[in-house]
Amino acid sequence: MLKNILILCQLLPLVWTINTIFFPCDTDVDTTRVDCSDRPLRRVPLMESNTVKSLNLSRTKIQWVGPHALSGLLNLKTLKMMGNCQPSHLRAGEDCSCEVKIDNDAFKNLVNLTFLYLSGNSLTSIPLLPKSLRVLDLQENRIFHITPKDFKLLNLEVLYLAKNCFYANPCNQSFNISESVFRELPKLKKLTLGYNNLTAIPKGLPPSLEVLDLRENTITEVSEGAFANLTILQNLNLEWNCQRCDHAARPCFPCPHNLPLQLHPNSFYAENSSIIYLSLRGNSLRTFPVGLFRPLKNLKRLDLSDNLLAYAIQNGNFFAELKGLTWISLIYNYKPQKTFCELNLSSHIGSISGLQQLLLSGNFFHRLSNESLSVLSKLQNLKKLELRMNFIKTVNLIALKQIPSLITIDLSQNMLNFLPCGSSSSSRIVAQASCLNQNLNTNNFPDPPLMLIDREVTSGSDIWESNQFNRLEMLEDNVPQSSLWDRFCRHNLTFDLSQNDIMFLHEKVFVGMENAVCLDLSFNYMSQTLKNGVFESMKNLAFLNLSYNRLDFYYKGAFSELSPTLKVLDLSNNDFHFRMRGMGHRLGFIQGLLNLEVLSLANNGIGMRIDEGLTSSSLKYFYFNGNHLNIMWGSDNNKYTHFFQNLTNLTYLDISNNALKSISPEVLCNLPGSIKTLSISSNKLNYFPWKNISALSSLRHLNLSQNVLYYLPHEVIEFGELSLLDLSHNHFSFIPEDFFKTAKSLQYLYLSHNQIKQFNHQFLPAPLNNGSALQKLTLHANPFKCDCATSWFADFLRTTMVEIPYLTTHVHCDYPESQQGKSVLSMDKRSCQDIYGSLAFLVCSFLAVMFTVLPLLKHLYGWDLWYCLQVLWAGHKGYSQLGGTDSHYHYDAFVVFDTSNQAVRDWVYNELIVNLENSGHRRFCLCLEERDWIPGISCIENLHNAVYNSVKTVFVLSRGATGSETVNGVIRQAFFMVQQRLLDEKVDAAVLVLLGEMFPKLKYLQLRKRLCKKSVLSWPKNPRAQPLFWNRVRIALSSDNLNFYDNNMSESFM
Repeated sequence: MLKNILILCQLLPLVWTINTIFFPCDTDVDTTRVDCSDRPLRRVPLMESNTVKSLNLSRTKIQWVGPHALSGLLNLKTLKMMGNCQPSHLRAGEDCSCEVKIDNDAFKNLVNLTFLYLSGNSLTSIPLLPKSLRVLDLQENRIFHITPKDFKLLNLEVLYLAKNCFYANPCNQSFNISESVFRELPKLKKLTLGYNNLTAIPKGLPPSLEVLDLRENTITEVSEGAFANLTILQNLNLEWNCQRCDHAARPCFPCPHNLPLQLHPNSFYAENSSIIYLSLRGNSLRTFPVGLFRPLKNLKRLDLSDNLLAYAIQNGNFFAELKGLTWISLIYNYKPQKTFCELNLSSHIGSISGLQQLLLSGNFFHRLSNESLSVLSKLQNLKKLELRMNFIKTVNLIALKQIPSLITIDLSQNMLNFLPCGSSSSSRIVAQASCLNQNLNTNNFPDPPLMLIDREVTSGSDIWESNQFNRLEMLEDNVPQSSLWDRFCRHNLTFDLSQNDIMFLHEKVFVGMENAVCLDLSFNYMSQTLKNGVFESMKNLAFLNLSYNRLDFYYKGAFSELSPTLKVLDLSNNDFHFRMRGMGHRLGFIQGLLNLEVLSLANNGIGMRIDEGLTSSSLKYFYFNGNHLNIMWGSDNNKYTHFFQNLTNLTYLDISNNALKSISPEVLCNLPGSIKTLSISSNKLNYFPWKNISALSSLRHLNLSQNVLYYLPHEVIEFGELSLLDLSHNHFSFIPEDFFKTAKSLQYLYLSHNQIKQFNHQFLPAPLNNGSALQKLTLHANPFKCDCATSWFADFLRTTMVEIPYLTTHVHCDYPESQQGKSVLSMDKRSCQDIYGSLAFLVCSFLAVMFTVLPLLKHLYGWDLWYCLQVLWAGHKGYSQLGGTDSHYHYDAFVVFDTSNQAVRDWVYNELIVNLENSGHRRFCLCLEERDWIPGISCIENLHNAVYNSVKTVFVLSRGATGSETVNGVIRQAFFMVQQRLLDEKVDAAVLVLLGEMFPKLKYLQLRKRLCKKSVLSWPKNPRAQPLFWNRVRIALSSDNLNFYDNNMSESFM
């Protein structure tokens, strides 16, 4: 009865704790979503639940779904089983023979199934599908023929069929989908058929379609009226069907004879067409039939990139049919082996009055003509102009002021240098002559680079392409992180001049940019010492990126003219001058920037000969990672102890990647008290002054990850209001009980990737106790010990309300060896109860017998038993009177070994000394060459005294540092003296300790083992045998070797 109660108590947590009820799968609190993804499952877990509505079986090893595998989930609405067996060419380095098979009736009972995702499974057929489906994903399979019997889904709205037949998943045939299939899909809204080797646009497409994707097929022609019945179609993608291959990043398949995609005047005709987005990218198009775009009255976005429209852009009339556009991409339409002297935009572009974004990158020209600027001036709603990668040498930015709505001008990756001579008339004449000669003889001009453009990236996306500060994020307490770009630049005038040929900054560089709020000058060739006045004309500049240059900031007046407006300044990766030996540096300019909030000096190699401290009352975010604080804060250098102290408003400080090995209490106490977030990750820290962390009273987030910390103090630390502590990727093996005692506000604790083996059940760290504020805890990648003593930990993980990422997938046992690699949650406490119950029975029985028998034996044979034990003990220890023990001997043993062999030295001092001198019932007095020899006396005299003043001489022998079996002169001379002592005094004082298998053919060693085996000892390989070894050593040192000689030896031998 008691055992049943105990078992019931163990099952109770499983009743109310539901986060691991479907172990090894995760589930939410309501058991509505079950996640089994990324687990080595080979079959569908057996589940029976009426609450589960979503099941994820993706990226497992399940290759068979039986007819009843899902029959217990009658209310399932979403099933994901993706990427379990990618087609062979998409599965590099894996078994090429896998194939997922699904029984025809596997989904028969799932009458509520609405979303079914089966991509990446190498399916060759389609099982029976429930009529309730609304979304079906069959991408990346091997389905080539689709017939009406496969789809009778009256409610299906979304169908993904892409990548079933293309170069990475070859089928060596055309993809075939029956026209009558679409009759069974009256509600279909979205259809993807890309990457399927289609040779023509499918017929009979359902009129309900809103999105149609036909990208990367082998369609050569769009016939007239191909989409006539698709009156509500909004998104049409026909890109990369007749591919342009001269700058393709992946395998390229052009149309026969390199012909473009054949279009007709009515190819896109549909009465009252609803198309909003049309992509004709990468189709080798050179021009368009008249009237092609006229029916597209609602067209807003048009992608014509990666074609051959170089001349059509200059004189095309088709722009007149696109008056409703707001976004157009014309990037990478350059003519092969030709760079235009200037780009003349078609005058009809000016009629697109509502155009907001014009993308002209990759068309290869040296400047925009005056006619083009005149055309652009008519686009009064234009917000973004992208001219990236065009080899532009000169640009008239003043003319762009005629477009007041323009806020983003991208001129990156060009050849702008803004040299004074570039604006002269003579220079323009030379440039024109150069362009003329170039057009006449293209062989005299190097081929333009073939740009590796990824077709998957939608051209002209709204993502800003800055190099550094788009990655810097503002971190606030309980506030979502927002990009600095969004805050300062998204809706303000921005110029991107990164990756050009600018060598020197002067006032004329900024002509036309006077009203800019954001300016990116990164990745140029600027190598100058900045002085005040350079940015005099920039009255509104708030965001300045000067990273990846060679600038020097020696003068205190640098950037001073920007003081009223500058908020963000990126000076990272300007390490050229900082790495010059002996060169002094100053950072005093920071004090003059009264409104600066964000500053990056990252990756500059700053380490010496700079100001002793920085001063700013406005700076909030400071990135100082990738420098040399290890030099500035070295143990022999207190010059920079107050380096950050006068940044009185600082809330975020990043000093990661500074090769720091320790942080002194003085340095920590002199950091600004206003800091809320401190990152010291990716250093070499082995010490952190935890006791002084209370000096940072405002600290909320502390990141100490990626270091070599291994110790936490066994005392209470005042954490204040700290809410996040990252200790991951360190060497911690133990978390003391008192360490987190006052961490009442701690919400996020990261302990993953350490050496933690177990937690103390009785003294659990405070954040892990019920009722704490902790919300998230990481424990994965620790070598946890999984035995009966730690089985409570599995119960804790099952019952805690704290979020533990990777709980069922990466929180594994490492000890004992039988449990290695298994999940901690797999421990069963009931098995421990059985073990403990049996053990308790045996222990109780033994104690009962002992307490009954021992008093009786003592009464009857007490004295006799005591006498026998004493005699046996004396015989076991081998006690006998040693000759001269009460005479002149100073040491019990002289230990002679090769002092040049580091491994032997470590063994002697860390093993032999500890076990013989510092522990045990009897502690021996040993003589060591390096410790006990008298300085000033010759080596041979010291050696003689050590041998003759010691009862025994212990020879520690091992292979040399080079692997040889030779011994040094001290050992050899000591051996001769011991032998001489044997002849003179008839005393055998030699004890040999072998640390490895060596001298296999040495005659003396063989004879010694045969005559006196107990005086030749070998260091055991098995750690469990070490106590026996030390016992034998003590016996050898305490007893006369004569007692150990073989009885068959002649007595006259001695």
